[in-house]
Amino acid sequence: MGGLMKKENGVKKGLGALLVTVLFVYAAAAADTPANVAGSWQISVTGDAGTAEQTIVLTQDGNKITGTFKGPRQSGPLEGTMDGNNIKFHVKTRVPLDYNGTVDGDTMKGTLTGRGKTGNWTATRAK
Repeated sequence: MGGLMKKENGVKKGLGALLVTVLFVYAAAAADTPANVAGSWQISVTGDAGTAEQTIVLTQDGNKITGTFKGPRQSGPLEGTMDGNNIKFHVKTRVPLDYNGTVDGDTMKGTLTGRGKTGNWTATRAK
């Protein structure tokens, strides 16, 4: 009977280790899943050059994002990437703009640079 108990304990330990491994792999995979940013966003910018309201429309394929940008004085295409909840995109306009930030559901915030000037931005997904 002692051998049977040892065997059962060994099976339980093995299953426990397997369960921990599966949960760890699942959690790691979930952390790598990019936030969903597809849709239309209203952006408010404040910084060295003043304030502005902008609109971006994003499409997403995994961690790659593309879309369009429209600001008060220029518009153009954009390309970028997602890494978990981190977003980074480059706007190809007369004055190129680079945005870096974080996504939290239907809001985003971060910093931007363009022509040597910097600023902060916040965005809300349009409903």
